[in-house]
Amino acid sequence: MFKCDYHTHTYFSFDGEKDSSPEALCEAAIARGITDLAITDHFECNWKTDGEYAPYNASLAYEQIMQAKKKYKGKLHLTYGIELGQANQCPEEAMALLDSYNYEFVIGSIHNLRGLSDFYFFDFSDADSNYISDLFDRNIDELCEVINTVDKIDTVAHITYMHRYVALAGKEYSFSEHAERLSALFSKMISRGIALEVNLSTICKGLGFAMPDRDILSLYRDCGGRLITLGTDAHSPNQVGSHISDGFELLRSVGLDNVLVVRNGEKTIVKI
Repeated sequence: MFKCDYHTHTYFSFDGEKDSSPEALCEAAIARGITDLAITDHFECNWKTDGEYAPYNASLAYEQIMQAKKKYKGKLHLTYGIELGQANQCPEEAMALLDSYNYEFVIGSIHNLRGLSDFYFFDFSDADSNYISDLFDRNIDELCEVINTVDKIDTVAHITYMHRYVALAGKEYSFSEHAERLSALFSKMISRGIALEVNLSTICKGLGFAMPDRDILSLYRDCGGRLITLGTDAHSPNQVGSHISDGFELLRSVGLDNVLVVRNGEKTIVKI
């Protein structure tokens, strides 16, 4: 039975757990019935200028992931990926990395807006809807910049990343109110064959929604979007594969029944 997790992190990510080796992720994936796994460690392109992120050891990560691909061949479809954070802010860093390593799968994401900290550090407890709205508009605009900056993006991750921290602060906000701006982003993605990621980390944390949620997924569908990737955003082996079935159910509930994976270096659409 097909089961995928296409957003995971090892200890090569600045926030990965110490036991999260490529082999440990593979072993956990196999134990949980995952057939297709992508290791997509963080490379925060603005790490030198921002000061919040640690460097990424690309060469050692490559070595260990290639060893894992060889070891688990025939047991697991393992994809060598990367999550590029803020590629629009430091495009030269993004392109230098992509030119140096033959990544099979590239995630584009925004964790912090220009001049601001990672949303992880935000306290939204006193934030009003206008403040949240302005931040999200800027977030969408920067995601559009990412797509315009890097032509090797395969999927755009957790487009409502800030929703996690808004919810953890006990606030409610409807991100689907930004339909016009989101539709423009989706049209750009669709025209370039870039998938939309459904990130399950918020479901895994018990928040009751994915990033993006059902309403935004429905908007994506209505815009003609059909390319989907699905991932837990696991940062440790015990998180790999969590709630994948819930993700499949969510997709089916809005009329989306395929996901994108990479097998033998080729993009492959698989029916869920």
